[in-house]
Amino acid sequence: MHIEHYVFQTKNSSDKPIWRYLDFWKFLNLLETKSLFFSNSSNLGDNNEGRIPSFILQKMLEADKQKGNKMNEELNNFLENSLRKTHLISSWCFAEGESFAMWKMYSKDKMGIAIETDLNSLKKAFKNTQRNIYIGEVTYINENNYSFSTGNMFYPFITKLDFYSFENEIRCITVTKEGEVAENKLVGVDLNILIKKIHISPNSKPEFRNLISLLKKEYRLDFEICYSKVSDSWL
Repeated sequence: MHIEHYVFQTKNSSDKPIWRYLDFWKFLNLLETKSLFFSNSSNLGDNNEGRIPSFILQKMLEADKQKGNKMNEELNNFLENSLRKTHLISSWCFAEGESFAMWKMYSKDKMGIAIETDLNSLKKAFKNTQRNIYIGEVTYINENNYSFSTGNMFYPFITKLDFYSFENEIRCITVTKEGEVAENKLVGVDLNILIKKIHISPNSKPEFRNLISLLKKEYRLDFEICYSKVSDSWL
């Protein structure tokens, strides 16, 4: 179930649509398994995922030298060797409307879809899972403007460099339990609570639109089907 935690803030996303862009095959897997895929940091693409930003880590290691200990070095090693494997992430984004950049990234072969939901529905969709789910916005930082704490080790997983600020990312995070294999997980969700609308990718063929309608009936779901308003030959 969803768990509130002070590190996970949602003040910017609380009144905005929440989106998840994905290709058709991942959407089909979602319908079939009734589960969201959670990945560890090493599989998310950004090599800085789940890491203390280098310009902050450098200052931490310099502090170690001044104090004559290895406290920050050991903390970073624990993050690298353990927490980056055990902290699993499902990435969403918040925005008033569709994103051309997101369609560009995910609408392969004109067969992409975007799930639209809202924050309360996203939280409630996890009501039947036994896992603790934390939900919060990513904070984007750079060397000239940052706030970062090592007082709680969730921070590296909700902090990214501002190259990615266009994503307006909000993350669902779960942590593997003691004795559980630290790897990617499928986490059950209530799809009728989660999915409010399905947006079909720009320039999709009529056959693809019909397929989404058939899947809606097949899986007995009650979402609205929308066609993307983006019209661009680059997609």
